[in-house]
Amino acid sequence: MVTIKEINTPDEIKQFVMFPWRIYANDPNWVPPLIGEQRAFFNPEKNPYYRHSKVLLLMAYRGNEPVGRLSVHENTLHVKKYNEKVGFFGFFECIDDFEVAKALFDYAKIWLKKLGYEKMRGPANFSVNGEYSLLVKGFDSPPAIMMTYNPPYYETLLTQYGFQTSQEMYAYQMYTEAGLPEDVLKRAAEAERKHPEFIVRKMSKLHLDRETKIVQEIYNEAWNENWGAIWFSDEEIKALAKQLVLIIDEDIAFIGEVNGKPIGFSLSIPDANQALRVANGRLFPWGLMKMLWAKRHIKNVRVLVMGVLKAYRHQGLDTVFYKKTYEEGLKKGYHAAEGSLVNESNTPMRRVLEKLGAKIYKTYRMYDLTF
Repeated sequence: MVTIKEINTPDEIKQFVMFPWRIYANDPNWVPPLIGEQRAFFNPEKNPYYRHSKVLLLMAYRGNEPVGRLSVHENTLHVKKYNEKVGFFGFFECIDDFEVAKALFDYAKIWLKKLGYEKMRGPANFSVNGEYSLLVKGFDSPPAIMMTYNPPYYETLLTQYGFQTSQEMYAYQMYTEAGLPEDVLKRAAEAERKHPEFIVRKMSKLHLDRETKIVQEIYNEAWNENWGAIWFSDEEIKALAKQLVLIIDEDIAFIGEVNGKPIGFSLSIPDANQALRVANGRLFPWGLMKMLWAKRHIKNVRVLVMGVLKAYRHQGLDTVFYKKTYEEGLKKGYHAAEGSLVNESNTPMRRVLEKLGAKIYKTYRMYDLTF
């Protein structure tokens, strides 16, 4: 018999955080999260998400043995923007047993219905501005930084319960040795010639608050029309910046300006998961030393986000970002880049990546369940 328990105390949250080690004990491609960061994430006093939306953490037990976990939460920012009565689930981990998954989702569904929601969407940890979606193809390699990973059988558990695809999305990969296509280089050169007022500069970690505000303002406008996109609140963008500042490489992070006005940015980050794997979730006593050693050998980057304000699109300015990222990445010794996540419905971005020579190598999916 499966029982579900609401998680609240520090000891219970620790068990919630540690449960994935059971699921992935023999999986060489899993990248353990940092335990300290995870526990802080579920602390309402430290995570600004709790200030605008309700969150419930659940653990499933068979007897005294933990066999699954789930977060179920609302996203009031999403509801406000889309006027959609949808709640969310995330942090789903479960043994390969439908009875366990069903018990978790049944409990989550009842909780959301009591709050007036008519649909459940996920996985989202907690938001589409964080880690989200289920991996459905591409289990043969580790995930890039801030990307999800899960066993293949999770897809079966969700679809058996009744979840249906709401959006498919992709991770693209390209290699520096292939170079940039000639037509992309020509377009970048033409854009630089036609728009001498357009300057691309490197982001500065010394002016983190200023750069974070620029990124927030451009992101909230430029990505507004993407499927499921929601605005970054002031507190959430600051929290993300604090998380990323230790791994950002200023040589591959850019802001584009026209006559001094920021109109676009491109943020690529080293794939720190290549270093995180060796820490096994713990910085002390030896995890930090292992990570620092492994960090020197990171050869991959993730192109996390890139875009320009609507008024400056279709002028080739985006190609200048691609060129700058490629040139600087080559100097630093990076040999591969992942562009993710790209929604299936984002046809313009997909066409750009294909023109750059990038190929889909992982597929992810968001699911909906209508009550």
